[in-house]
Amino acid sequence: MRGSIALLVVLSAVASAQTAELTLLVRDGLTSSPVSGATLTVAGLSGTADDFGRAELLGVEPGPLRVVARGPGYAILDTTLQIPAESHVVAVLPLAPEVEHLGEVTVEAETVNDALLRRRGFFARRQQRTGVFVTRDELDQRGASQVADVFGGVAGVRVQHDAAGTSLVSSRRRGCLMAMYVDGTEMTYLARNLDAFPYDDIAAVEVYRGPAEVPLEYTQTKSQETCGAVLIWTRIVASDR
Repeated sequence: MRGSIALLVVLSAVASAQTAELTLLVRDGLTSSPVSGATLTVAGLSGTADDFGRAELLGVEPGPLRVVARGPGYAILDTTLQIPAESHVVAVLPLAPEVEHLGEVTVEAETVNDALLRRRGFFARRQQRTGVFVTRDELDQRGASQVADVFGGVAGVRVQHDAAGTSLVSSRRRGCLMAMYVDGTEMTYLARNLDAFPYDDIAAVEVYRGPAEVPLEYTQTKSQETCGAVLIWTRIVASDR
């Protein structure tokens, strides 16, 4: 690899006749930090840079001089310096960090939305086998297109349409309204306006059909104690832009 080399040339009165002094400074090409222990080959002779990435050479013959610098984790730098007679040359040698090329790798990892659901306790509660749990993938497989569709086929609850709107009621407890939660916050207006919530925002739903099923953290109101609760969790949707 050939890099852009910075040279500082200072006329030297103390240099031997017709020869020059050479200082090489090996640096990280991105951070400019010293590359200690770099291996240098100059005019066929090899040496090692010190802890400051520096190497000093005396009695260098003037003219073109091939310099090769190597460092662990860096691409090889192979360049030619022009050395004037009776001078002190300081050359900065920037080494480019090597880019590791990986083969095709298959990574299985939970999605961002799955991670959010895990943090919200969705999967932990599902393992307790109380209530009904529905994920986004399951909803899409059903062909659901609105919130009311989520509860089709769920025993113990019933979608009710009337002049007041669309509501979810308990079919076990004389049609009383289910309490509605969105991301852990109770949304009382949704109890009678079910389809006011945008279906596309749903990541998962939990349905608790009576007081025996409702988790303790969601048993704060009378409606939850007598009818049950629905927990809606929202998702992050990637932008097309």
